[in-house]
Amino acid sequence: MTRKKKTRTEKTIGAAKKPLLKQSERIKDNSKKKGKGRPSGAKANIDGVKVKKTRSSSNSASELDSRVGSKKAIELVPSQAPKNLQPKVVVKKAKPTPTLSIEQQLAQVENDERLNNLLDALDEGNEISAKDQAYIDHQTAKHQKLLAQIDDAEANEEDKKEAWEELDSSEFDEFKS
Repeated sequence: MTRKKKTRTEKTIGAAKKPLLKQSERIKDNSKKKGKGRPSGAKANIDGVKVKKTRSSSNSASELDSRVGSKKAIELVPSQAPKNLQPKVVVKKAKPTPTLSIEQQLAQVENDERLNNLLDALDEGNEISAKDQAYIDHQTAKHQKLLAQIDDAEANEEDKKEAWEELDSSEFDEFKS
């Protein structure tokens, strides 16, 4: 390979470079740049409108105040004791319903007109709806339950009488003296 001599002139390989500007052209003007965003104090002033505060009455200040929300002053420390926090609703106590004795409940079931009419309709062979049949079943079960309670009460009374008679018997006479 033959040797190539270097030259002092450079040949451009890429894009041409722009010529330098004169110094007078390079100096920028000290003009104000176009502003971006909201002006200073924009949080307190909605829509960038500045509100002038005056020392006149508070009514004029509240009219000029463009903030949203309540302007009522909030006490940071309560000046008075808290108000009575008792509820204003009066609770009415339910009157206790008088409980009927077993005999009275049994009399109610036996004198029930609806039950008697339904039982008469069954005896005649008429068809009864499911609600009516359920009512008959409920009332007859209640009647049987009340009869069983009466029988238990009578049996308990007889047992008590027998127990007292045993205590009064002469078996304990031996221990008397």
